[in-house]
Amino acid sequence: MIILNVFNEGAEMDTLHRMQSQNSQLQNSQSLNLPPQRMIADNSQPQDSEQHASQKKGPHRYGFHWLKIAAIERETPDAVAVTLHVPDELKDDFCYHPGQHLTLKARVNGEELRRCYSICSSPSDNVLQIGVKAIDQGRFSTFINQQLKVGDELEVMLPQGHFGHHPDAAQQGHYLAIAAGSGITPILSIVKSTLALEADSTFTLIYGNRTSRSVMFKEALADLKNRYLSRFQVLYLFSQEPTDSPLFNGRIDDEHLHRIGKTLLHFAQFDEAFLCGPETMLDEAHSALVRSGIPAQHIHSERFNTGLAQKAAMRLRSGDLAERSETRVEIHLDGRTFNITMNAEDDSILDAALRQGADLPYACKGGVCATCKCQLKSGEVDMRINYSLEPDQLAAGYILSCQSWPKGNDVVVDFDV
Repeated sequence: MIILNVFNEGAEMDTLHRMQSQNSQLQNSQSLNLPPQRMIADNSQPQDSEQHASQKKGPHRYGFHWLKIAAIERETPDAVAVTLHVPDELKDDFCYHPGQHLTLKARVNGEELRRCYSICSSPSDNVLQIGVKAIDQGRFSTFINQQLKVGDELEVMLPQGHFGHHPDAAQQGHYLAIAAGSGITPILSIVKSTLALEADSTFTLIYGNRTSRSVMFKEALADLKNRYLSRFQVLYLFSQEPTDSPLFNGRIDDEHLHRIGKTLLHFAQFDEAFLCGPETMLDEAHSALVRSGIPAQHIHSERFNTGLAQKAAMRLRSGDLAERSETRVEIHLDGRTFNITMNAEDDSILDAALRQGADLPYACKGGVCATCKCQLKSGEVDMRINYSLEPDQLAAGYILSCQSWPKGNDVVVDFDV
């Protein structure tokens, strides 16, 4: 019998740039970790060509692949758009739907780091581009903004994520997007793709920033407005720059959305809403839209920089640690089966597996990106934090290995499903 216990518990995370989709409100799951692997990003030298080429052959779901930096465009003083060159033999594998993200790996100052970044390009652009805003004390985002150069190579995992929209030429919809700061990154991909493929659909974007100088993809949004004059509108809110109307001064919050809904937009008219940005904004926007008449199941959210406790892994432990000594877990990954032993010092299945040399997939370590997702085939686990798995995935037995702890010795998890 498979039993999945999901608990509510807050947790903090370190500064990540991009974290994974949440179609419903906060659910609960777990936390992750992983050993270093090679990635060209700092002053380190590449691996030898034979080993490098071998990593590019036979791509699998969780493998990393070397991609060359084709272009870096400065969007704002602290944000860039990075275009990745995908070789012909990998183009089919790197197909994506609007709203998905990439997991990048690099060795920065001698330490391996992994982060998730949303794809800002549209599949019809025939390019693969991400947006990266430098975060205060964000080592990876600062490295990309200040040190990464055209011609460098990074290790990149295949596109992942459930957030987003699948445009359909036969569909006619009225869509709303709300973004703050770098939360525009996946939203831009969704808006571009939808307007291009759904000729009768409309999109309204509410976009919050500190000032007009901090608006990412300003030119791209202006181009979309010029191209789709009657089908696309953008409302800019600035928290640190005066505007002609008080309606557009301040952060995107419950109060501002309530006023916008009463004076400019009738939120209940929208068929779907897509939200991306800081945790507080997402929570307030979600509540405001539900009260305005948009069904909760039609509101799709992706969290950036959640501000959840960096100590999430420590909070995963509950109860008597002595009860958790020497627990065994069977893991299936890439057609292989191996067993790990967990003890009281391990914070999660992922943590224990990495400690024992297993190269499991992971990125955010906070229950947000879902890179560590696997299916519980047997046994029972506690999963503490989940910001990414949907209700149907939970019902199907999916868990986040970074946030799960086995409650017995009969736990089997499968990453290949």
